[in-house]
Amino acid sequence: MAGRMAYNAAYWLKTVKTGTLLAQNMALHERTMADMLSQRRHTPRVWARPTRALMDEPFQLEVACLPPHCPVTLRSTLCNEGNDLWEAFSHYVSDERGRVNVSKDESLGGSYVGCEPMGLLWSLRLAVGGRQPVRLRKKNIQTPFVVDISLFDGHITDNFNTQTALAVTTMERWYMAPGVRCIEVRENGVVGTLFIPPGPGPFPALLDVWGLGGLMEHRAALLASRGYACLALAYINHPELQLGSGMGISYFQESWNLLQSVPQVSADRLGLLGSCFGAAIFILMASELPDISPRCLVAINSPSGLLNPGEGNYLEKLQRLLPETKLDANGHFMIKDAILAFGIDLERSLQAGGIQCPVLLIVGEDDQCVPSLESAQKLEAQMRAVGKGHLVTKLSYPEAGHLIEPPYHPVMRSSSFILPGQTVTLLWGGVGKPHAAAQEDSWRRILEFLDKHL
Repeated sequence: MAGRMAYNAAYWLKTVKTGTLLAQNMALHERTMADMLSQRRHTPRVWARPTRALMDEPFQLEVACLPPHCPVTLRSTLCNEGNDLWEAFSHYVSDERGRVNVSKDESLGGSYVGCEPMGLLWSLRLAVGGRQPVRLRKKNIQTPFVVDISLFDGHITDNFNTQTALAVTTMERWYMAPGVRCIEVRENGVVGTLFIPPGPGPFPALLDVWGLGGLMEHRAALLASRGYACLALAYINHPELQLGSGMGISYFQESWNLLQSVPQVSADRLGLLGSCFGAAIFILMASELPDISPRCLVAINSPSGLLNPGEGNYLEKLQRLLPETKLDANGHFMIKDAILAFGIDLERSLQAGGIQCPVLLIVGEDDQCVPSLESAQKLEAQMRAVGKGHLVTKLSYPEAGHLIEPPYHPVMRSSSFILPGQTVTLLWGGVGKPHAAAQEDSWRRILEFLDKHL
């Protein structure tokens, strides 16, 4: 009996100790979890919504869990395919709840000031010490730009690599929506890339041509993401096209015929969208070629009147202007003045009266590359003179430059440009915020115009 009592007492004592230890462990665990949750509640966080989107889509960027009225710096970074680092930064102060909302709050300094929801994209610049001055271009259109947004304590302007970020978030910015097909075109001498929207079609379609910079695909990919089959066309400064070969208007006519023949394309719903010399060529096509009948035409900063139907050697013609080109204080080429000094008779050489379709003219009034404003005014006057003024819509942006891109693309006032035998730095023009606003507004108006007429 005594032995049993001693056993029970020992068992009871062990049980009590075990229970006490278990309770102590549970209390410690609860305190640890509470500390972790409290720490998490007080750890600064930054997030973007959506984290994956098309390049022309806005995003929302917010910061939370800061002390009230805390100065912070947000920095965006992007590496292009040439491994060049692009960066922008902005200074904010958190509100009484310890939050920053970039869509509503004002930047007090940095790459931009004021309320600019997309400022951390359009104000991106090449980092100090990198190649200068490179234009941001996407070479592999089927992969995204990856943008990192970092949060730093205080208002800082440099030496970010020596600072420790309080929080980081990452975004993917795409030119191609899921399901868009990308097809390389090498047919009948035509060099380009065809983008086809998801689904069986048939789709309204566009020829898309830029200036003298070779094959540029990003705008065509975005248009395909918005429902338009789009052929991005190369016509100069491309390794598969012979320089100075004299590609005349027949090259673009062949491109038009090729696009019409695509099974997924609605052959009677074709339009033209061009920038710079590409826009000038499309104005020629619409005015001079009776067998080309576009449903609409978009011309962005066109030097209309510099080209004549059938003539080629466009690059050689530009080269003849270079000896007359002036340089600004930074040594940048201002081609616009050379073109005007060359004595181009816009009234005589531009014959826009033959255009039969609606035309959307987009003009950056600070264009320092070509006389786009003067050309647009002459085209508009000629259309009015033949009773077709109602077909022309002109959007003119006072402080926008030559490179009017889809929205949120970094504003480039100047960049390097390769011509046969030399590389120069061209002055494009454009002032930060107004140019960025012009890109956003003009893209919206372009999509509305295409939706109405195609």
